[in-house]
Amino acid sequence: MEITERSLGEARQKGARPRPRAGLKGLVVFFAILAVLVATAIVAGLVPRLSRERALLAASESAASRPPAVNVAAVRTAPTQVQLELPGDLQALIDAGIFARADGYVARRLVDYGYRVKKGQLLAEITTPELDEQIRQAHATLAQSQSSLRDLQANLTLAQANLKLAQVTYNRWKHLTDKGVFSHQDTDEKEAALEVRQAEVQSAQARIAAAQDTIRANEASLRRLEELKAFDQVTAPFDGVITVRNIDVGALINAGNGGPAREMFHIAQIDPLRIFVNVPQANLADVHVGQSAELRVQEMPGQVFPARVTNVSNALDPASRAMLTVLEVPNPKGILLPGMYAQVRFTSVRSSPGLRVPGDALILGRQGPRVAVVDPESRIHLRPIHIARDYGPELEVSGELNPGDLVVVNPGDAVREGARVEVHKR
Repeated sequence: MEITERSLGEARQKGARPRPRAGLKGLVVFFAILAVLVATAIVAGLVPRLSRERALLAASESAASRPPAVNVAAVRTAPTQVQLELPGDLQALIDAGIFARADGYVARRLVDYGYRVKKGQLLAEITTPELDEQIRQAHATLAQSQSSLRDLQANLTLAQANLKLAQVTYNRWKHLTDKGVFSHQDTDEKEAALEVRQAEVQSAQARIAAAQDTIRANEASLRRLEELKAFDQVTAPFDGVITVRNIDVGALINAGNGGPAREMFHIAQIDPLRIFVNVPQANLADVHVGQSAELRVQEMPGQVFPARVTNVSNALDPASRAMLTVLEVPNPKGILLPGMYAQVRFTSVRSSPGLRVPGDALILGRQGPRVAVVDPESRIHLRPIHIARDYGPELEVSGELNPGDLVVVNPGDAVREGARVEVHKR
C-alpha cells in the first residue's frame, strides 16, 4: 500500500495521468453489445409486421373492390317417379269384443289367449238356470192362453146358435104379425132379442181376437227366451285370434255390455291387416285408392310386405292437415301383428314434374318465398316461387325458374336485386 501510494505520488509529480481500470472498460463493451442486439431484435420483429400490415391492407383494398363470392346450385327437374314414406299403425281388419247375451255361469271354456278360431267355433258354454225357468213359465202361459181361446171359441159357437134361433123366431113372428095374429109389440120384442144375440156373437168374436193376440204375444215372448237360450253357446263370429280372455269356469256372467257385464273374449282378424296412415296435405296428389305401396317393419329388416290403398277419408284433420288413408296388407303367416308400428312407402308417377332447388336457397320475407338467381352476367335476380313439396334438403317449387338456372345457396345480406357477385359452384 505504501509502495502504491508512493508510486502514484511520484507519477503525479512527474505529470503522468493514471490508467483506467480494466473492469469498467468491459462493462461498457457489454452494454454496447446488448444495445446492438436489442435494436436488431426490434428491427427483426417490426419489419415482418409492417410487411404483413401492408399485405392485409392491399388484400382488403382488393376485396373491397371485388364482388362478393356466393355458392350456387343448379335448378333441376324433379323425377317423374316420386317416393313418399310415412309412418303407419297396423290394426286388425275386424276387432270385436264378445259379450254374453244370457245371464248364468260359465260351464266350460274351450279357448285361451292366442287360439286361432274359425267362424262358428264354440268358445264357451253358459249354464242359465233362471232363463230355463222363464222358458218353462212362458210355455205354461202360452198353454193357458190357448186354453182360454178354445173356451172363447165354444162360447162363440153357442152365441151363433142363439143368434140363429133368434133370427128364425123373429122372421116367424114378423110373418104372423103381418097377418094380424100377433101385435107389433110382440114383434118388436123378438127383434130386440135378435139384436141382443147379434151383439153376443160380435162380443164373442172380439174376445177370440183378443185371445189370439195374447197367444201371439206369448209365442213371441217364448221365441225371444228360446233365442236367448241359444246364446248359452258362445261361438266365434268370424275367423280370428283370441287376443283377450276375461272369464273362467264358474264365473258369473251378466248379459249385455254395460253395468256389471264384462267382456268374455276379444277376437281379432289378422289376415289381412289394415294400416292407417295420415297423408299430409302437400302429398294428397301422390295417394289414391287402388294404389300399391310397400310396408316395412324395423324389427324385420330386409322384408317388404305388399300393401294396397283401399279407402281414403276424403277429409283433412284440422289439427294436423292430414288425410286418413287405409291400406290392406296380406298376412297369411301371421307374421305381422296388430299394434305394430310400420313405415309405408308410396310410389307415384307424375306426367308433369316440378322443379327442385336446395332447401337452403329459400329466402323468406314480406314478398313471400323467393330464390336468388344468378344470370350469365353474374348479377342477382330475386324471383318469387311457390313451394309445392318440402323434402327437407330440397324443395319442389314452381315459379319463374327454368331447369339449369343457378340459385344462390345460403344467401347473405350482400345478395340483393341487381348486385354483381362472384360465382362458386357447389
